[in-house]
Amino acid sequence: MLNPFKSVSVYALRQRWKAGLLLFAMLIAGATLWYTESLAANLRRREAREVERWAMAVEHIVHSADEVDLSLATEIIEDNESIPLLLVDDFGTVVSSRNVSWSGSTAADTAAWIARMAQYAPPIEIELVPGVSQYIYQYESTTLGQLRTYPRALLGVMALFLSLSYYGFHRARRAEEDQVWTGMARETAHQLGTPLSALYGWLTVLEEEAAGQPNVLPLLAEVRKDLERLQTVADRFSKIGSDQPGTVADLTPLVEHSVSYLQKRLPNGVDLRYEVAPSLPEVRYQPVLLGWVLENLIRNAVDALHDQKGRIDVRAHRVGEQIVIDVSDNGKGMTAKVRRSVFRPGFTTKKRGWGLGLSLARRIAEQGHGGSLQVLHSAPGHGTTFRLALPLP
Repeated sequence: MLNPFKSVSVYALRQRWKAGLLLFAMLIAGATLWYTESLAANLRRREAREVERWAMAVEHIVHSADEVDLSLATEIIEDNESIPLLLVDDFGTVVSSRNVSWSGSTAADTAAWIARMAQYAPPIEIELVPGVSQYIYQYESTTLGQLRTYPRALLGVMALFLSLSYYGFHRARRAEEDQVWTGMARETAHQLGTPLSALYGWLTVLEEEAAGQPNVLPLLAEVRKDLERLQTVADRFSKIGSDQPGTVADLTPLVEHSVSYLQKRLPNGVDLRYEVAPSLPEVRYQPVLLGWVLENLIRNAVDALHDQKGRIDVRAHRVGEQIVIDVSDNGKGMTAKVRRSVFRPGFTTKKRGWGLGLSLARRIAEQGHGGSLQVLHSAPGHGTTFRLALPLP
């Protein structure tokens, strides 16, 4: 039977939508820049023709006799109000300039402008007399520069706006998800509370009735352990999303209790060991929630073992200003793609599973303890190590 809540496909579909939207945005940006560059190229060719006309006008004035009417050539020269031009002689001295701020310019400024203009377009030579020439250098007009800059600035502003919008919506969605998770968890704890109280009462009655039956009392003791376990689960659900800062205490009892509890309940082929560094500083934590995180990491490590046979090491030690708990296994390991998705709500590689354990564990580590939970290293066939880090108080 197909699972109607197959969340993995939902995340895959979301990734495709994101990739599609990103590709569409890149196509729009590329088309905008291409069209703008086409307009800029046309405008540049037009400006080049105007500069050629300007050069012809200058050459006409230089070679004309005194009685020739120069009004048209002069008008052509005067009409240029946007294209920067320099008229330079053979010695590199600026004879005339147009649309270039030249007051107070030094020799270095002159050389820099000439070099920039020469790189933009080859100079036009005007031969005054045989052996003596002047050169016209040109640069892009203010209009052409604005035409090139405007779409880039506009796309940059749009990208910034979309990024901020996406970040805001993402944060709002995360906050809404947190409220949903917290509400569901607390409602679950509330629903469990009533039958648990009743079961405790009935168990007390059974223990009193079985006081003279030594064969029954051990069974009732195991039932009480399971009820206490259910009570612990209910307490965990009730504390998810709480603002309680926790207490400053040693992590050793938590690690020992979690490992010893699971050692009796894991398959026989699993070798679970732990090591706590001596003189480990105390940290602030909530034992009920952090114990859940640690047990979740160990159970995930068990699921990663080949045929549930292998070794799992839990090691608590200090790294800088943090106390870290590393949970390592020698199981299947993860690919880079799985590593990127392993903490997403609903993501799972198991045939049966909701994919919520690691997501909730990270939320507890980050939001409830100000720490972090990450995949320290993993590779297919070489096992995985998860690191739970808690800051020193």
